[in-house]
Amino acid sequence: MPVTFLGHVSDRRLLGALQASADVCLAPGPAETFGLAALEAMACGTPVVASASSALPEVIGSAGATAADNGRAFADAVDMLLERSEVERREIARARAECFGWHTAVDAFLSAHDADVPVRRFVPGGVA
Repeated sequence: MPVTFLGHVSDRRLLGALQASADVCLAPGPAETFGLAALEAMACGTPVVASASSALPEVIGSAGATAADNGRAFADAVDMLLERSEVERREIARARAECFGWHTAVDAFLSAHDADVPVRRFVPGGVA
């Protein structure tokens, strides 16, 4: 498969367009805590293959796949995801990302780092 390494992409619109145009996002880090980058990819409709030893399997759920920490396992997981139709892959990824609104994502990130999670009170039409 053709691969292009871009280095750091600072333009938010370009980054979103790149994530949305990818077939699969790889999150190989075994020490990943919450995985905001994986969540952003799923919000763009791109499924994620993550390290099975990271915290990401909880986040990606059925919107992606997990793999042992080696290249062969990641390649097999990518192949498995690509067997799904593109429409199905993208719909499942977006739906899973919607389970993690900003408050949920931030609270989970803080919790993963043993930081205090703010108590939020419900305000109709918004969050206080």
